[in-house]
Amino acid sequence: MNIIKFGGSIVNPDGKYDNKVIKEFIKLVTDKPKEKFLFVVGGGKICRNVQNSAQPFLEESQPNQKMVHYGNDWLGIATTKINANYVREMFANVFGDEVYPEIILDPTVKIKSSARIFFTGGWKPGHSTDTDMMLMAETFQADKVFKISDFEIVKNVRPLDIHGKSKEEMKKILGKAEDLSEMTWQELADLVGTEWIPGLNTPFDPVATKIGLKLRNKLSVFICRKEQFSKALQGEKFRGTIVKG
Repeated sequence: MNIIKFGGSIVNPDGKYDNKVIKEFIKLVTDKPKEKFLFVVGGGKICRNVQNSAQPFLEESQPNQKMVHYGNDWLGIATTKINANYVREMFANVFGDEVYPEIILDPTVKIKSSARIFFTGGWKPGHSTDTDMMLMAETFQADKVFKISDFEIVKNVRPLDIHGKSKEEMKKILGKAEDLSEMTWQELADLVGTEWIPGLNTPFDPVATKIGLKLRNKLSVFICRKEQFSKALQGEKFRGTIVKG
């Protein structure tokens, strides 16, 4: 099972779906007709648009900021499912019954099906779809997962150290930082932590990292941009980060 997570910004970069990118994924699956695929789809810009629109209502209706964050999480989860179903429909138009007919709702339950292509979005508040990807890996006993990111490679910078800085400052710090092309799960945990912090931008979800620590002897994650994904999937050298061991 190839478990692949990509942010909603990959398929919906500016509020509109990029069918060209989705067709690229379809081509990759077409080239591997005997392999199974599970795609975990994020929220992207449509998620942020929905959350921003709902913010005044949440601020007025919820008793505290914790519940505002909780409401935002549920809105984000809903948009991941919308995105996942859009991509699933495009795949179904090509692969027919090879595509599981529904979005997987619970990543901890293994689906019994003859289908070879599956889709899911977010599950619960308190983590990102990185965690859903890792839960799927545990459920399906996968030995590798792929995260298609909007950055090239993990940098040796603690997210908490740059949180709140301007984009210019962040770019300058990241530009000078060491590239981490390979690291252990413990090294990733030391970098990003293992506790979810709402609003903190991390190269990998801390809650997902905690699952990785548990599966460290069984599971590797490959993190790269879309342009490098085909190489990573084929086991070729790629520009990105591998976390294992």
